[in-house]
Formats: sequence, structure tokens, C-alpha cells
Amino acid sequence: MAKQKTPAKNSPPEYRMRISRLTVDKLGVKLYDRVSAVIAELIANSYDADATKVTISAPMGELLAEKHGGVLMDKGYKIEVVDNGSGMTPEEVNEFYLIVGAERRNDPRRGNLSKKFNRKVMGRKGVGKLAPLGICEHIEVITAGGKRLQQGEMKGYVTAHFELVRSEMMQESDESYFPRVGALNGTLQAKSGTTIRMSKFDHRIVPKIDDFDRQLSQRFGTRAANWELILKDSEKTASAPDATRSVGELNIVLKTNTKIEFREKLDDDDESFAPPQYGAFSENGKESDDLLAMFELEGLPYPVTGWMGYSEKPYKDDLMAGVRIYCRGKIAAQTNIFNMKAGFTGEHDVRSYLVGVLNADWLDEEDDLIRTDRQDILWSHPLGRAFEAWGQKAVKQIGKLTREPMRKAAWDVFRDQTQIETKVEDEFPGEHQTEIREKTLEIAQTIARSARPEELEDQQHCRALVNLAMLLGPHITLEEKLTEASGNEHTLEVVTNILRIARVAELSSFGRIADDRVKVIKKVEELKDDTETMEESFQSLIEQTPWLINPQWSPISDNQSLTNLKNSFIDFYKKQTGEAITIFGAVRHKGDRRGAFAMSSQFVMTTQDTTVEIIEIKKPGHSLQNLEMDQIVTYHDTMDAFFHENASEDVLRGFEKFHITLVCDNLALKGAQKVAFNGMQASGGLTLVSWGSFLKRTRKMHEAFLKEAERQKNNASKK
Repeated sequence: MAKQKTPAKNSPPEYRMRISRLTVDKLGVKLYDRVSAVIAELIANSYDADATKVTISAPMGELLAEKHGGVLMDKGYKIEVVDNGSGMTPEEVNEFYLIVGAERRNDPRRGNLSKKFNRKVMGRKGVGKLAPLGICEHIEVITAGGKRLQQGEMKGYVTAHFELVRSEMMQESDESYFPRVGALNGTLQAKSGTTIRMSKFDHRIVPKIDDFDRQLSQRFGTRAANWELILKDSEKTASAPDATRSVGELNIVLKTNTKIEFREKLDDDDESFAPPQYGAFSENGKESDDLLAMFELEGLPYPVTGWMGYSEKPYKDDLMAGVRIYCRGKIAAQTNIFNMKAGFTGEHDVRSYLVGVLNADWLDEEDDLIRTDRQDILWSHPLGRAFEAWGQKAVKQIGKLTREPMRKAAWDVFRDQTQIETKVEDEFPGEHQTEIREKTLEIAQTIARSARPEELEDQQHCRALVNLAMLLGPHITLEEKLTEASGNEHTLEVVTNILRIARVAELSSFGRIADDRVKVIKKVEELKDDTETMEESFQSLIEQTPWLINPQWSPISDNQSLTNLKNSFIDFYKKQTGEAITIFGAVRHKGDRRGAFAMSSQFVMTTQDTTVEIIEIKKPGHSLQNLEMDQIVTYHDTMDAFFHENASEDVLRGFEKFHITLVCDNLALKGAQKVAFNGMQASGGLTLVSWGSFLKRTRKMHEAFLKEAERQKNNASKK
């Protein structure tokens, strides 16, 4: 490491910095490690120097240094921040810039406001100048300021030119640090301003120009008439696309009628010198009675200006989501709920859609409530807690004000997305179905208004909501008509209207069920052609949808008498054969934690009227073997013995006989097993059904029912 040079005895140092290695490390190297954060600190200094234009030149999107074989290799890039502000003279550099941690706002020579534009200065702690040390080794400063001078024929501003080298500044030494003096030092520059040039970088990356634009927009808020930030990609020619970018405001689109503006009240007739009053105003200019644009603490007012509202869509970009809080034009914190605990009303909408910009210049006036890294506010401070309480109240109030516009917007999106009104008109077209149409649309509106925007973008989800509304519409209309009729005289007209609505409701329900079943059948037809599908999957499916085998069968898993029979038969089978058996749909039995015995003996049991149906299912394309037929015979004989032994018991109450349905495409039986199969089939105790035949039959029956239901519904609408 090169040792810095000490000025000769007869020549006093041009520049001198009193700083400890620990200060450089903690307030430069460790605090700032991102390029965008470093540039933001330099821009803040330009703002305080009354600059109207700041240009940042950098290799956009590039990695500034790379590691090769464990050694960091600089790539030769430079980053420049150039402004046209007031600049500094060499004397001002020594008195102000090279003194770290000096409180500017309390210094009478500089003060709280900038000299030219009376801007409330952003800087306070005097450590932002160290920010570049977090990303690079070398910093060159060229600044010209003070009064305009004349040297011979040359007129301009005296220049201070010096270089800071991180490794030299961080040497273990009690001596002052003497920056290197540059070639332009003491010369005149035609215009005032400052250039900061950084080089010899650490392993850091420059954001892409789009990302850099958004990051700076987020940090510095809104545009101003005399304030412009320009980004330049140093690796592109001036005419190349995206070579330059003027940093603007974040473009956030708000939902209509959700914006609340916090501002000073305007009263043209008030000529008094009374303190300003602040209020909260909706988009139509109406002032809120419950919310102010300020709060008080210990008798002192603390104004909060800006706006809050709901964005048109949820922002996944952290820079744009939530409420950004600024102090003196620079980001201080970002929040979306002001630390409210989870579980409050409308929490999802608030977290997803709440955005805003608030200005609170008092955050660092007396007590500094802003963290040094400007990532948050010290909410535990009494002033922070008071601000937090105001913010939570504002969030809740905005949630109330925006709830109805949000719901209306959701209904409008749903109507456009689904064409619900046309579909309801087509589904219930009759003159006497007006009430059903109105009730169906009312139900659809209720459902849609509570749906989340992302749900309304899902076409499949929207179709399901439409179907639900059209299913419920006739039934709820019928219920209301019956309730209405219960207290009135039952005229023939009233009864006729109720019966007509009941018929529509019935056909609507059956039609919906048939439509759903046809979809299931088509899915099973796809499933049966999949060679990976296991027999257990088919058995589980049939247990839930026995109508696949016979359209007249329905799942009756909640039938207690069948459950009792299943459990009794499981015990009986184990006693007779010594084997455990799984009956799909059975409840947990004898401590089995899985809900069923995972043995090879298994079938589906259901009922039809007074008959117990045993359904044995084989994979599509399978040929029944002799051993499998032996198992079926065992089922038959054991169930037959069970019926005879328990004929007078309650367990068989309501059941008179049993029947076996075998779903199998082919037979490969020989000898006694073939004889047994033929005998059971001839006696009516067993029915063989192939996969193709039962699916085709079931689908045709349900499709025919759909057509008939539609025909009868149309007839009902004409009556």
C-alpha cells in the first residue's frame, strides 16, 4: 500500500481532512454498498448546493469489477456525477467538505436553507460525502464556486481539485489525511458546479437504466421546476436507444375515486396571520370530517402533506408499492400499513393496493427520526409513535372510503369479463322469470364485489362464479316466494308462480349436475387410457362417483346404516377368512390410523334401494385371472354367509340382498373359475361391465338428460 505524502515543511497543505479509520469504515465502506444508494447521497448534496441539473454518467447494467482466481480485477469503468450548483472554493472545501460529521443546519455560515432557492437542505449529518468509499477506491472531486473572479482576460470561479484514496484514508494513523491535489486546482472555471468522478471499483453492479430511473424516482419523489436528474449510459453513443434518461416521477395509476390529498387549506378571504390549517380532501374536493393532514404532540402541530390512494393493480415492485415518506424531498421510509397488527378489516386490499407520497419535513428538524441508511423511521420515538397513530388512522379511513369504489370496480370488471347479463337473459328468458333474472344478477353482483382483482382475471374462476349465481338464483327466488306466501292469502296466481319457479329451480339443479357429470365422464375416459393409473385410483373414484357404473346410483358416504354394515362386514370377513379387507368409504376401524386397511382384498361398496352393491374394478384392458375370480367368489360366499347369519340383526335393516358388479374389459378364466363366473352371472348375482360400454352408456344418458332438461326449461319459460 502506497504511503500518502506529507507536504513539505515550507509549503502548507492545500487540503486537510481530520478523520479516523473507524469513521471511514462505519460511515462509508459499511453503510453504503449499492451504487444507487451512493449516487443518491451525491445527488442530495447537489440539491443542497442549488443545482438545477445533475447528470449521472455510468456504464448502465454493467459489473464494475470481476474476480479472477480469487483476485478482484477492476474493469476500468468510471462513474461521474456532474451538477451546476454553487460549487465550493478551496477554502470552503477545507472548512466544510473535509470536515466529517459537521452539523450544517446549525452552522450560521450555511444554515437550514440553500442560498439561492431557499431549499430545505437534505443533508444534516455531513457523512454523505463518504458514501462513494463504499463502492470504490478512488474519488476525484472538481468543484468551482464562490464569487466570480477575473484573472487577466479569464473570468470564472476558482476551482478546487483533489483526490481521495480509500486505502490511504484507512491507514492506522493519528495524523490528518491530506488529499492529493489535482492539476486544475486554483484555476478558473467558466461556470460554477461540482464533478465527482469515481473509479477502481469493488465487486458492484450498476443498475440498468430503467431500474436506476425508478430507484432515483423513488428516492427523490416528484419533479420540480428547477430540478432535473439526467442518467447517461457511458457505454452508448448519444444517439443510441436508452442512452439517456430524464428521471421523473414513478408512474402510478390509481383507481378512480380512491385518492385522498393531504394539503394546506386554501382560503382566499383569510388575510390574517393565523397558523396554516391542514385538511384531507377527496378527489371531488370534499374535506374529510374524520381525518386531518396533521397531528399534534405536546401542543405542537406536525403537518403531513401529499396523497394516498389505491393503485389500479397490485404492485409487486417494492419501489412502487406502499406509502413513501419524504423529508426535505428525500426518501425517509416506506410503509403500507404504518406497523398495524395483522387481522384488521380490509387488510388484503390495503397491503395489495395502498400507495402514496407523504411529506414530513419535521422528521429530522429537532430530533432526527430517520435511520442513517434511510430505510425506516424510528417509530419508537414519541414523535414516531404519534406519526404512526396518525398513519394507522389514515389507512383505516382510506380503507372505508375506497371500499365501495373497489367493489363497484370489481362488479364492472366481472360484467365485462363474463357478459353475465346476457348469459342470465339466455338462461332465464321467460316473461315470468323476471324475478329469477333479477335475483341471479343480485347474487352475481354480491359474489363479484367481494372477489379479488386477480381472481376476476381468471376466466375459469369467473365461469364458476357465473354458474354458481345461475344455480342459486332460482332456488333463492323460490325460498323468498315461499316466505312471502306464508303470510298471505294463497291465490291460484301465487301458487302457480311458485310452482313455475320451483320447476325452473329443479331443472336448473339437475341440468347443472348432469353437465358436471358429463365433464367427469370425459375426464375418466382420458384417465382410463393412462397406463400409469392404478386400480386403487379407480376404486377411490367409483367410491365418490358410483353413478359412473349406474347413473341411478349416488354416493351415500354419510349413510350411517351403510357405514355400520361396512364395519360389521370387515369384522366378519376377517373372522371367516383370516384376511383384512379394505372397503372404500369405510370409517376408521380398530385403531387403524390410515382410515382403511392397505391389503390386497378391496372393493367399493354402495347401495341401490334395498340392495348392497359390491363393485370390483380392474384396470382398463385387463383380463380377469383365475386367482382374481377366486377372490370374487370369496367376496360372494362371505357376504352370503353374512346375510344369513345376521338376517334378524339391526345391521341389515333396510337391506334385503347383495349384488356384485365387475368392471373388467376381458376374461381369461379356465376350469372351475370359469364355471363359477358363468353360474354367478346366470343367477343375476354378478354383472360384467366393460370400461368402454359403461362410460358410453352413462355419458349418453346424462347428455340426453341435459337436452331434456333444457327443453323443459324452455317450455317452462314460455308458460
